[in-house]
Amino acid sequence: MLLLLLTLALVAGVACRAQIAAIPTAIPTARPTTAVTRPPPAPAAESASEDAHSAAVTDATATVPIATPTPIYSGPLSPPCGLLLPALLPDDPPTTNNQRPTTDEAALRAVVPEAAWPALERLLDAPDTVGLVAYQLGRESEGITWNADAPMPLVSVAKIITLVAYVEAVSAGELNPLETVPLSELDRFYLPNFDLGAHRRAIAELREEGRLISPDDNPAVTLAEVPWMMIRHSSNAAADYLHLRLGQARIEETARALGLGEPSGSHTAPCTFLGQFLLMANHSRAQANDRAALAAYLDDPAAYGRDVALLADAYTEQEAFRAAEAAWRERNRRPSIDTQRFFAAELAPRGTARAYAALMARLAQNGLSNADSSFQARRYLEWPNQFEANVSWASNVGYKNGALPGVLTTVYYAYRWDDPAPIIVALFYRDLPQDAYRQWRNDLPHDELARWLLSEPTAIAALREAGITN
Repeated sequence: MLLLLLTLALVAGVACRAQIAAIPTAIPTARPTTAVTRPPPAPAAESASEDAHSAAVTDATATVPIATPTPIYSGPLSPPCGLLLPALLPDDPPTTNNQRPTTDEAALRAVVPEAAWPALERLLDAPDTVGLVAYQLGRESEGITWNADAPMPLVSVAKIITLVAYVEAVSAGELNPLETVPLSELDRFYLPNFDLGAHRRAIAELREEGRLISPDDNPAVTLAEVPWMMIRHSSNAAADYLHLRLGQARIEETARALGLGEPSGSHTAPCTFLGQFLLMANHSRAQANDRAALAAYLDDPAAYGRDVALLADAYTEQEAFRAAEAAWRERNRRPSIDTQRFFAAELAPRGTARAYAALMARLAQNGLSNADSSFQARRYLEWPNQFEANVSWASNVGYKNGALPGVLTTVYYAYRWDDPAPIIVALFYRDLPQDAYRQWRNDLPHDELARWLLSEPTAIAALREAGITN
């Protein structure tokens, strides 16, 4: 089984082979923010959050849903999540295909790698829970799509939006990548035990490689290392630091400029991960039925966007709030797996496989507002290029994944050797049974399926001929 993701550092000088594409409409430049003032494979580095004690605790019963109390913080407020994009999905999102593909399963098993079969089998058995787009650029009509326009939970794949906003701000001279960021500053955005150790692993790697500034006395990193932490290790703290530095409006403007909001209602607003996880459960919520509290937001998207931002502000700006939250989490096994699954299915930011395939195609072709922004974005996304298992079949591989209980997402572009056009794959799974979700985080059948589609020239045609397209 080919392994894509190994625990090594990002190669600083990634070769971007594609020619500069025609520059599309520029991504909006950063504005002064009103937000906070100042693997083996890598699913363990994703944003997946399970119960801090890995216990599938069921919520207690409550009769009256109570949202997060407000105000819990009286300092400067960031704008709510959902300024330009909907905070939550509209009432009538696009329907999904729930018809099992008519195909010769035995013939498929003969060509699909065994390690990838569980991922394809899930599409056959639960077709409405999978979104897939795969094609070679320039041959889109010969590609495959499955629920391509159905909004699916994105989890850490949404960090690509933050990456693009960051590189465009740097290119415009609005951020200095050599600026020093103390680790103590990043710690204000860190929620322990809810990123599968990603943030601490990123810091450990920086320390081991001598990339920390003053490692023994108020250690710090350059700002340029923060997006590396976000993409390579999927640090939520790094992502939220950048998100709030750039501001909610800038993040949503970037998503729209990238075409992710089309058609209208297909993409919800990217919110801070810190705010999302605190909304699932936090010490300021009196009741224990977190799922009921979350369900109340379905009828009040504005309250959802407001409280996600409020909780992130309270945590990052108030030391007392952070201390109380840490003490509460030591004593409580919340949010439960049931709560996390409900959040992922109903409230987590959404997007479509088609839109993210188009985004990866744009990035692969150096399609941001200028050559420098494109190069920098690819330099971060192409951290897997250093591994021999990838170099054997590809000159460039760009990648981001994500995970939350019940949800696994992965997006790729890859240039095969001696092939001038990249292969694009976006593969989203939701509502995975919890046992399967945990097993897949270790075995990565979804990544194996994506890698087969990328690396095997006949793979996309084989699935198309088998009827895996709609």
